[in-house]
Amino acid sequence: MKEVIVLMQEQNTTVRKKGQHLTSFERGRIATLHSQGYSNRAIARALNVCHQTINNEL
Repeated sequence: MKEVIVLMQEQNTTVRKKGQHLTSFERGRIATLHSQGYSNRAIARALNVCHQTINNEL
């Protein structure tokens, strides 16, 4: 009998299209990093988005 293994991967990619909405996961990361004292620019680098996106979200 053969064993079948299925691998699944979340769609968390590092490439972001311009104008794409933030996911709830990304919003959670913003809140966490902000509460830890990270700057908007540092959070933006971590999420690979523009710093103004972080400013607008907060």
